[in-house]
Amino acid sequence: MTYQADGGMLEASHEPNVVVEPLENVAYVYDGSTEGLLTAVFKTYAFHEQPQDIFREGALQPRLGQSVRVIATDDALAHRVQVGVCKRVGRQAWEAVLHASLSDDSSAGMAVWRFIRYVMARPAAQNRKLVQDLAHPIAGPIAKLSRSVMNERHLMQQFIRFEHFENDVWFARCNPKANVVPLLMDWFAGRFNTQRFVLYDEVHNVAGIYDGKGWYLAQTGDVHLPLHAQDEATMQAAWKGFYDAVAIPARYHPELRRHFMPKRFWRNILEVRDELSETEEGELPKGQECSSMGCCNQLFGEGESLDSKALLDSAALLGRCESLTDIVADAKTLQR
Repeated sequence: MTYQADGGMLEASHEPNVVVEPLENVAYVYDGSTEGLLTAVFKTYAFHEQPQDIFREGALQPRLGQSVRVIATDDALAHRVQVGVCKRVGRQAWEAVLHASLSDDSSAGMAVWRFIRYVMARPAAQNRKLVQDLAHPIAGPIAKLSRSVMNERHLMQQFIRFEHFENDVWFARCNPKANVVPLLMDWFAGRFNTQRFVLYDEVHNVAGIYDGKGWYLAQTGDVHLPLHAQDEATMQAAWKGFYDAVAIPARYHPELRRHFMPKRFWRNILEVRDELSETEEGELPKGQECSSMGCCNQLFGEGESLDSKALLDSAALLGRCESLTDIVADAKTLQR
């Protein structure tokens, strides 16, 4: 296998029996999939290299003087790494590695590589229950990433809403912070049984497609949907009516609701997406300062109380405001 350098980027060819010189200052780039990351881990052994960085495509900012290896995904090599990890540290640890590889955290690639390198250098008996040691400098980051990804999966199980389209296909959008669609497909397929559905992650451009017998993943950034089925409008109205009917106005607590139902999901949740204003579709990131008096005047109007404006500013500076409009509504409620 030969490599050619072009502006610091190294790309593999397919010529056999060619020795590749190891590099001291190198970063690995993979396609963002679990298989791609495991292939990159395998290549670190094959090339006798210890990379400074392992990033998915589009996320790497090379350091000064750093070379970059672009790793082509090889399912066979990835499977060899999986088998080795399962033998050396067990199925539970492998699942933690799998979950960590699906994280959007920039440190995930290096954390997975360090963990695999560490456990493969030790006897299997010494690796027992290693992944449960949250204080361990190598295993701790994997456990933390795995827990974060599984928490995101749990949220998706609660807040994904399917819509019925023509040709008897159910479709749902989601916007998770991790690539959790591969972890969701078995769960939903078991509940839909023979009913076809599509689960589309609009953040990672991944679609999980279930045809009634089995499921597969497709990478796409463009989704064309047919018309809704005839009964969809009736079902949506019935569900929203039920949601409003079970609410207890006297116990309305908007901040608590945003805690249990994060507002970043609302645009894809049928019962609450109508509560989002046009400006909230592109709302400020959580914690961003929004204490401009001009902004407050625009929201409140000139005749509103200065106490409400002070509350808005304080909440924003404390990083509590997920949405300006929600803070304004809370302030006006307190005024009454």
